[in-house]
Amino acid sequence: MDQIAKEVLEALGGSGNVLTNTVCMTRLRVTLREPQIVDYDALNNVRNVLGTATRGGNGLEVVFGPRVIDAVYHAFLRLTGIEAGTDALFPMSRQESNFRVQINSTSRASTIDQREWDSNHLDQGDIDTLKELFTGEQEQSADVSPRETFAQPKDPCNLLVINGPNVNMIGLGLATIGEVEDFSAILELCKETAQSEGFARCVCLQSNHEGDLVDWVQDAWGNYGAIVINPTSYATTSITLREAIRSVGIPTIRVNLTEDESPSCLDDTCAQHITGKGIAGYALAIRELADLCMD
Repeated sequence: MDQIAKEVLEALGGSGNVLTNTVCMTRLRVTLREPQIVDYDALNNVRNVLGTATRGGNGLEVVFGPRVIDAVYHAFLRLTGIEAGTDALFPMSRQESNFRVQINSTSRASTIDQREWDSNHLDQGDIDTLKELFTGEQEQSADVSPRETFAQPKDPCNLLVINGPNVNMIGLGLATIGEVEDFSAILELCKETAQSEGFARCVCLQSNHEGDLVDWVQDAWGNYGAIVINPTSYATTSITLREAIRSVGIPTIRVNLTEDESPSCLDDTCAQHITGKGIAGYALAIRELADLCMD
């Protein structure tokens, strides 16, 4: 398990990025100095990692199966040199997250010296650059529709599973759903079903924050060929999530563990809605998506 712990630590940004670590049932819980530098692709490719769940602004849970978590955790402790901790730093508000944005661009418009703007003068080169930025899309051929122009690159072998608020609490406290013993059982089923249906990769993510779900849907464009999403309460309220799903054009199926007759703003953008099937709903969704994406 030492190699697994080492790969997890590297994906988290190294020991210098880990402030605390603890364990809860099937999950390695960490608080991070800079959560934005986590390499989620690498993390989800580590053997025995079932998925991840965010926790507050700086917290992250890495979900394992119950048979390996103890050994992985003790190996992780040895690597970080941090004593087993508690959840003292959980949860931290998202406003406290040390988030930074860095924008790099080769566009001339983005590199014009500030003094040029302050002078209220644009030379002809600047004007030409701005024309390219704002009118370039309009020069496309008239017989090509916008939908065709921004079509999803074909990569049908990767599957993304997104879970919304409180799904990570299943199996903890009062959040029990039928036969589901723990959140890890959902992720394990998704991984196994995706593999049996021919998907090359299955990445499972969870967050309680709407913006994370929207970001993951957008980031899926060009990287995933299918999405299973259980947005829980956001299915009813999130127009923003609806627009994200619509904009990427990736075949998406929404699941809900229990029977739910509430109106959803997502259903006209999803290929199907599977409700009331419990944990089996995820497997049904993955099989349906395999049929849609791999014909």
